[in-house]
Amino acid sequence: MSSTLEIENPGLDETEKRLQLLYQITSQTTNSLHSQLDKALELTTGLLGMDVGIISSVSEAQYTVRNFYPEDSGLSAGQSFELGDTYCSITLDAKDVFSINHMKESEYERHPCYEAFSLEAYIGIPIIIDDKVYGTINFSSSEPKEGGFIPVDHTLIKLLGKWVSATIKREQIENNLRERNRQFKLVSLNSADLICLHDLEGKYEFISPSVENILGYTYQELLGKNHYDLVHEEDLETLLKTPKQILIEKGVIKNTRYRIRNKKGEYIWFESSVNIIYDENELPVGLQSVSREVTVQKKLETMFEQSQEMANVGGWEYDLETGKLFWSDEVYRIHDKEVGSEVMVEEGLSYFPGEAKEVIEEAINRSVEHNEKYDLVVPFISEKGVKKWVRAIGKAHFTDGIATSLSGTFQDISKQIKYEKRIITQNEELLRLTETRDKLYSIIAHDLKGAFFGITGMLNMMIEELEEEIEEIQDKKQLRNLNLLHGSSKNAYELLENLLDWIKVQNGTISVEKETVDIAELLTNAISVFESSAEKKSISIEREFSELTINADKNILSTVLRNLISNAIKFTPNDGSISLSVNEVGKSVEISIKDSGIGMSEKIRDKLFDKVDRPQRRGTLHEKGTGLGLLLCYDMIEAHDGIITVISEENKGSEFIVSLSKS
Repeated sequence: MSSTLEIENPGLDETEKRLQLLYQITSQTTNSLHSQLDKALELTTGLLGMDVGIISSVSEAQYTVRNFYPEDSGLSAGQSFELGDTYCSITLDAKDVFSINHMKESEYERHPCYEAFSLEAYIGIPIIIDDKVYGTINFSSSEPKEGGFIPVDHTLIKLLGKWVSATIKREQIENNLRERNRQFKLVSLNSADLICLHDLEGKYEFISPSVENILGYTYQELLGKNHYDLVHEEDLETLLKTPKQILIEKGVIKNTRYRIRNKKGEYIWFESSVNIIYDENELPVGLQSVSREVTVQKKLETMFEQSQEMANVGGWEYDLETGKLFWSDEVYRIHDKEVGSEVMVEEGLSYFPGEAKEVIEEAINRSVEHNEKYDLVVPFISEKGVKKWVRAIGKAHFTDGIATSLSGTFQDISKQIKYEKRIITQNEELLRLTETRDKLYSIIAHDLKGAFFGITGMLNMMIEELEEEIEEIQDKKQLRNLNLLHGSSKNAYELLENLLDWIKVQNGTISVEKETVDIAELLTNAISVFESSAEKKSISIEREFSELTINADKNILSTVLRNLISNAIKFTPNDGSISLSVNEVGKSVEISIKDSGIGMSEKIRDKLFDKVDRPQRRGTLHEKGTGLGLLLCYDMIEAHDGIITVISEENKGSEFIVSLSKS
């Protein structure tokens, strides 16, 4: 059996994984909010290695499942439990992130939830909306948390809790908007709509008196004129094509939207339904239209669509012709102003301090002059003097090439900025700790390397002297002990060598300096280093290669080959064999080190290059192994843009194939 190990993000650490997860969750745009919450549970459950993820609501002493993952968990939306029978009762009391790695070994081993469901690991946090407890988001498993929850898990859950709170709040806002929209339609249907009769070409033959309130024209001013002469030119082509074709085929058009010009020359949004009028012979003789103004509804729908992008957001619109500034309730709240109070544009700009005001004014001017949309994050000071960070989005709207209005959204992102700064600080601290750790490793390794070099050299001299003068049994015992000590010190020295090289790779300080390299020469030199080791175990080394050159780093490739040959000898029993071969495969070269040794199981093979859980096995003569050498090979071959393929079965030997580009 074989497995080819592809290299994907080998340097990704735990913090980066969680940052990427948060980015993936918060950047969702296509799914419904409910589906986004489900996806957040799925992704986080997988990252944390938990069995179940739940978003709940809590009312009085009742715990109700709102969202859950996975679908086959046995849970259902709306399912309720007594709050005291869930771990979330502990979470709500904690008022912060609460986690247990192994419930059976904790103070909560007699909790009703543990006795009922035997959940060993748990992490959760309260969901707070408008300073009130809404419920919790939590993750649990029937198995203890291996290695325990780490600090970045707590940070992840805190940020995720904030996002879930904002998303549920956003869902509530959208539901309120839908309800307002429904109520608006109900009022519109029962209001004084504009009812008209037209000939088949669209000329007005009758107009209801409500036209004066809606469009400003009198009945007489429009009679005999064509309805299409008032329609915005950008909507006219669409109105004359698709709706007219539907009218011919079905005899009716419902709820067609377009812009129409009133007596002031302004364009307002109309929603019209049109029916064909037939005579007694079923021949079409005219048209009947029922229309109503939907300008306000159109504004609400535009704001509704923009609110899909963010939670806790307000909308605004500025009429360049009248100078009127419209704010939604949320914008008033962000400014700490009384909802509905009159605001002029200069006052609105005055809340931006210093350069922020200049940035906003410049963005507005570019939008009006060049039709550029702007999306800015700037500091802001409310009417009550509260310092905030806001996200301001805006765009100009044009009629006949002239900017007539501006509209956009306004969001308080103070908490988001605070959390982003905190994450940056934590990342910087983590980087400093990592650098300190690696420096410490390097210093220790170098100092020990020098000491072991001296010990190994001294032992070698003592062995040579004793071999020349050996006579008594006692001398033979001393020689054997010295050989054992020499072997141990040599293994420790090789480990330090690998450790030094591996630290260089992890720190990015090892550089790949490619040159023309003869692979046959490198293999021959590597074999010579281990000839005595192979002879002691009566292992034959077969060579199936000829002169072949590639472009590679000579020192790095030599280190890889020595490690692989050393491993082959270590895990091959006495009287075994090792074969070395080199083959050209297209534009690549494959170097094979194959042995007749003890092989390995699929489980061991799959973890060979696992930095966290690498296997550590003894050789056939009980030689110690740390697995660090293979990790070093993996990283060095990666630096050459190559791969290592492992073919092995237990008790049937192993083959390591190094694939490198010839160029």
